[in-house]
Amino acid sequence: EKFKDDEGLWSLAMSRQMAEWREKNNLLDSYDEGKKKGLEEGTKLGLEKGTKLGLEQGTKLGLEEGNRLGTLNLLSMQIKQKFAIDAKEWLSTLSLSQLYELSNQLLTCNTWEELQYHI
Repeated sequence: EKFKDDEGLWSLAMSRQMAEWREKNNLLDSYDEGKKKGLEEGTKLGLEKGTKLGLEQGTKLGLEEGNRLGTLNLLSMQIKQKFAIDAKEWLSTLSLSQLYELSNQLLTCNTWEELQYHI
């Protein structure tokens, strides 16, 4: 009661209490703001790294597929010239290592059946 009756003391106590509340709210605001900025920066960094990794993997896969298709087309033309057979559909079922082996066998095999047998 005496505390409430002393207006100066009451005013000082209330000022101090308000300052503590403001400080607490500022800390909470700072925390929320920092968390938000951290999430934004993390998202930005994640997107940049993900995009870079995606491009690298996409380029690698594109080169591998381009190499496979180039090898397939070349072998298809060679088989057509040597055996007069369109083998593109059959060639498309083979792996890249099988296509490489086929290119070696193509030099030594004399018939289409012999070539297929060795693969």
